[in-house]
Amino acid sequence: MKISNIYDKTIVFFQPYKTDLLILFLYGIIAIALMGPMASSDIIFPYPDPQSHIGYVHQARLALEEGQFPLRVAPVENHGWRYPGFQFYSQVPYLFGALLYKFITPSNPYDAYKLVIWTSFLVGGFYIYRLSRWLIESQTGAILAGVSYMSAPYFLNNVHARGAFTEAIAQGILPVVLYYTIQCYATGKRRYLLLSGLSWFLLATTHIITFVYTTLAIGILGLIVFLKTRKTGFQWSQLIPPAIAYGLGWLLAFYFLAPVVLMSSNLAVGKQVGGSNPFYSRWYTPLSTLISPTSLPPAPTETGMAPTYGLHPAVGWIFLAAWGVVIYYHYSSRRVPSKLQSTQPYLIGLLWVFVIALFATWSPIDFWKLLPRQLWVTQFTFRILTHVMWSGALLTGYAAVLMFRKRLDRRHLIIGILIIVIASRPWIPIPRSTATVADLLKEPLFRYSGALDYLYRAPITTLYGRAELRLLPPDWLPGYTTWDVFVNRPLLLGAEFRYPLWQENEKPVLYFQGEVPIDKIAGDASLEIQSDGRPFDSIPLTSRELKWVIPLDKAPIPGEDLGLKFVFNGSTNDGQMLRIKVNRLSFEGMSSENMVIPVFVTENSCSQEGVNTLCEITVNQDAQIVQLPVLYYSQMLKVWVDGQRVNYFPVNYRDFNLVGLNLKPGTYKIRVTFHGLGWTNWISGLAWLGFMGMTILEVRKPKEQP
Repeated sequence: MKISNIYDKTIVFFQPYKTDLLILFLYGIIAIALMGPMASSDIIFPYPDPQSHIGYVHQARLALEEGQFPLRVAPVENHGWRYPGFQFYSQVPYLFGALLYKFITPSNPYDAYKLVIWTSFLVGGFYIYRLSRWLIESQTGAILAGVSYMSAPYFLNNVHARGAFTEAIAQGILPVVLYYTIQCYATGKRRYLLLSGLSWFLLATTHIITFVYTTLAIGILGLIVFLKTRKTGFQWSQLIPPAIAYGLGWLLAFYFLAPVVLMSSNLAVGKQVGGSNPFYSRWYTPLSTLISPTSLPPAPTETGMAPTYGLHPAVGWIFLAAWGVVIYYHYSSRRVPSKLQSTQPYLIGLLWVFVIALFATWSPIDFWKLLPRQLWVTQFTFRILTHVMWSGALLTGYAAVLMFRKRLDRRHLIIGILIIVIASRPWIPIPRSTATVADLLKEPLFRYSGALDYLYRAPITTLYGRAELRLLPPDWLPGYTTWDVFVNRPLLLGAEFRYPLWQENEKPVLYFQGEVPIDKIAGDASLEIQSDGRPFDSIPLTSRELKWVIPLDKAPIPGEDLGLKFVFNGSTNDGQMLRIKVNRLSFEGMSSENMVIPVFVTENSCSQEGVNTLCEITVNQDAQIVQLPVLYYSQMLKVWVDGQRVNYFPVNYRDFNLVGLNLKPGTYKIRVTFHGLGWTNWISGLAWLGFMGMTILEVRKPKEQP
């Protein structure tokens, strides 16, 4: 009897949601189909980005298990020196992935990764459906709009060809932001304000580029709606709830957004912002490729594929046709159905967002040079296709109603789904990979630029003895070819590096230890060192092992600092530039207060306990600077020495900085934690308390009404 009662109550509870559950089920099946190339749970497809993101998921679980919340640092990345990839890159997708990995797929992070993507398809499609249904009052048309969004070529490009995990998840969250922002504007209800603020937070902490450009796209949509309604019942008070919601999203995510904004100039990836005009990436999106009915590379290639396997950005003819149909009905003399007249301002806004986003993606003229450099963060114009997607999907719903009107029924739904899904087939590439989950678990690292983007690369201001010197030029940008800095493979010397001068009582020498690919050298060759373009010492390259002690008292110093450069004199068998493996490059002979106990010594005396790095270090008279195995970030760490909070400073280690402490001779117990910017944590913490308080009041409100 009790079981029967529970069953009956369950049926009664879910009855109002029956249709929504059926639509979710439909979208779930379609999402599985669209993820066909990722069917294997053992072979990772494709290479290399998914491996990086799966490594993030694995390390996110480790971060959770050591007590991090929110996620901030990757526990094993970059020698385990507390790399804040989550703090600066993304949090929500990896947190969700880590929870799934820990509790649902405990032995396979790739399955957790795929579940997160499946959820993104599901949520994105469902909220496009909800918004479309509100706009067009047609369930069939709205269902088709959701399917078209899930099947969009660029969505599939991000999931498969690019493996752009966080951007794909952001594309699932974006419709949630759209729905609640518009509902917030249309109704002004508090629950929509809270949900809109929460959705903005989720988007901001998932993918910053999508967050920035979604702000602009919704701003354009809102401006057009305002212009079309300002004389027909518009009230300025309608703008207040969505503005508050957007501000709430910022405050909730402030602990994440503020460090990105304030510290990017000193991070490796920060040099990309404003350093590369997106106009020059438009070669990837010629108009012919964008409007092609099939997946094509932007230029002929030997394999028929783009440089990135299967990445062929396109609008998709479903969206192009929808835009054309809506344009025709809107500007022709044909009468628009009465139920669409109330949302006609949104229809016009969607038409404009679609055109502007497509124009920005194609970029036939360099309008980017007129925009703020901060918007260059998008890097590739094809990223703006996200806003062609959502506007095109909503226009698809409009087009279905305009074409079929009251005749729109289940037959149109079935045929429409088949047409949309079949039209997406060219952007689902055939799996081709040999990377396995088993191999990734042996070394779950971020790979290529993911391990470099968020390193603190401020210029060297103090010359320290025994601290490893830079191997990459100061203007270097993270990319595919120089990730080898972390696996100690050969690096090319040739850039000039500038260093501060030493004190008068110091007589430094430069110690260089490396390996020379002697078999690649043709004839006699030497390695020369120059000071501001003038050579002052050299060494013949006659053996594989290279040990060179360079006295700097010979170096001409024309200015207030020192510019050093290594030059290879000779030729190679293959005509390529010689790449010398550098094992050690550091100054020696400094005074004790500027001599470092290097990280390869101190890390043997350190261990990790939860979120704390604990060290017991002995300092002697010869070296009084302790270089800890913790990456340096200004104001984002807490350091205690023998229980007392102390200041810390950067000490260079190759191409980034580690935490340095100036200690007198003795033995010390040191504790270091990464906590982010304290004042931003307080702001977000207070915002979350306010958000939870308002949510509780909103939940209790119906109970208090008679």
